Amino acid sequence: MADPSAVVAAYVHSNSVHYSWHHSVVQLMAYDAMANQRVARGGWVAMRCGTGSLVQARNEAIEAFLRDDKADWLFWVDTDMGFEPDTVDRLFEAADPVERPIIGGLCFSQREDEQDGFGGHRFTVAPTVYDWARTEDDQMGWVCRWDFQPDTLTRVGGTGSACILIHRSVFEKIEAEHGRVWYDRVQNTTTGQLISEDLSFCLRAGALKLPIWIHTGVLTTHAKMIWMGLDDYLAQRALNNLREVVTSAQAEPAEATP
Repeated sequence: MADPSAVVAAYVHSNSVHYSWHHSVVQLMAYDAMANQRVARGGWVAMRCGTGSLVQARNEAIEAFLRDDKADWLFWVDTDMGFEPDTVDRLFEAADPVERPIIGGLCFSQREDEQDGFGGHRFTVAPTVYDWARTEDDQMGWVCRWDFQPDTLTRVGGTGSACILIHRSVFEKIEAEHGRVWYDRVQNTTTGQLISEDLSFCLRAGALKLPIWIHTGVLTTHAKMIWMGLDDYLAQRALNNLREVVTSAQAEPAEATP
């Protein structure tokens, strides 16, 4: 019988991982050994992912998780993520098998907006906090929720699988309804485009009325390549100047009231 308080940590990998992920995993293992040993009791599932085989690797990881029956919870963490040592415990403490069976940390993606004229792209940092809604071009799809409350539990329509805790029952219910196609990509019928594997999973979960949450106080970093130019430098300078003004205002003593 699966341990209801244990967590299987799972990831898909190529031939290399980012150091931030390696550093975070080492810190996680040290913390876990001294705290609740959730991952120590649940173990790890690692699936090698070749070109174009991400869906297959994720599905095979879930098959292994269900087959081994060691833990009730699976923690996905991508190998380009950085995260805090107590991430698993914090997500677990906020989770619930019925009310919050899917709960992710606050993650960010890099959205390429336009070419920079030098062969690169300008980009926007976007939270992976999504709602299924009508888009700007009047079609249905995933819409980024730009504004959210910090350090709180927020129900969402979907999120990525870069740092997320999922209860065993979620995978079992999806399998009962659709088969072992947890991460097979779904077509957006209004655009004809294929939806990413992690958001396809969220669509299946949502269709079964399985709630998805994000803990905006569980923070992460996401390693991405960027192009830096004059516009980025000027934006950074403006932000630094604003920070100096705010810091200075906070440091000034309040005037005495007669």
